[in-house]
Amino acid sequence: KKEMEPLVYQPQYQMVYKKPKIVSTKTIARSLFIEERTFCFVTGYYLKPFIKNEFKLIDCTMGGDSAHQSFHETSIPTSVFLDTTNLLCDRTSKYPNTYPTKDQVISAMQDLGMELNDTIVLYSQPHRDSSMTRVYHILSSYGFTDVSVLDGGLLKFTQDGYPTAPGVDYSGEKSVIADLKDPSSHLIKMDEIVEFALGKRPNMQLFDLRDSESFNGRDPNLYPGCRQGHVPGAINIPADSFVNASDDSFKKFNEILEIFEAHGADWTKQTVVMCKTGVSATIGYMALVFIDHVGMKLYDGSWTEYGSNDTPSYQLAPAAPFAPVAPFAPVAPFSSSAQSVAPMAQYVLIPQGDYYIAIKNHKDAYPFYKQ
Repeated sequence: KKEMEPLVYQPQYQMVYKKPKIVSTKTIARSLFIEERTFCFVTGYYLKPFIKNEFKLIDCTMGGDSAHQSFHETSIPTSVFLDTTNLLCDRTSKYPNTYPTKDQVISAMQDLGMELNDTIVLYSQPHRDSSMTRVYHILSSYGFTDVSVLDGGLLKFTQDGYPTAPGVDYSGEKSVIADLKDPSSHLIKMDEIVEFALGKRPNMQLFDLRDSESFNGRDPNLYPGCRQGHVPGAINIPADSFVNASDDSFKKFNEILEIFEAHGADWTKQTVVMCKTGVSATIGYMALVFIDHVGMKLYDGSWTEYGSNDTPSYQLAPAAPFAPVAPFAPVAPFSSSAQSVAPMAQYVLIPQGDYYIAIKNHKDAYPFYKQ
């Protein structure tokens, strides 16, 4: 008998991938409201009587008192406010937005009546997505078992026509959280980033989520004592690449995957994300969660810590007016009066199109070229 050819599955419709750890505005609205309908059209919404929301909604927008005031003006009904800036930040650190201690997380979540196994949905005020992704990283790393973010946050919720209400601070009973997990498996330290910069960690890939201007050494608002530049070998993908500007929603699975792969992502390597202070980097971390990647880590100190220490770094700047020297030829140190691409002497200059890469040289008396 003639053998039958094997059947090949050819889908007639595009497959829909449900992103993990993300909740739609429609899902939240169904738990909160009763629809008023005229024929088949929704003409209004009523808050359900005696509502007991299956989700614990938290507005975790960073910004301190300003964000808190905005919550009092407009919030998703039944949500509470978490002062991420002041309560989930280690104030003993000399760097901004440092990861909170275990005691800080316990205190903040107990005060809101939250427990480890609660179904928590985080959201941010308009154009503040990095706030909810930052808190997602903190809570999930410390062992909260069911944490998600609201896709699009408050902006998409209102754009989709759902009612809001003035926010009311939580005044209920405190919860009891006995202990939390060690978050260190979700974080990476500066020493390990230095090893990567020196080529000692070939199985690591580092994504820097800052905007391209900051990545290339033109950040006008650096922390005092922090120099310009980026980690050698880092791949720049601005955080807003993963977010739709029109409604703050995250891009689709295939779009996120294409962005990473267009930048040369190698999924066999250990993946690390960083930014300026460890906040917007969590948007990249969340994007990796959405595509089911596992094992990635956050460099919490990010460029503010790295650039404030004696570490190897690159900087892109406008090309210098003088001609480049021959490869490996020693040159005299830069004169303070000469116009150059480096802010100080002892740099290696590598031409790259209309720019030079300036690499701080720690080993030799004079700058020289490297291939």
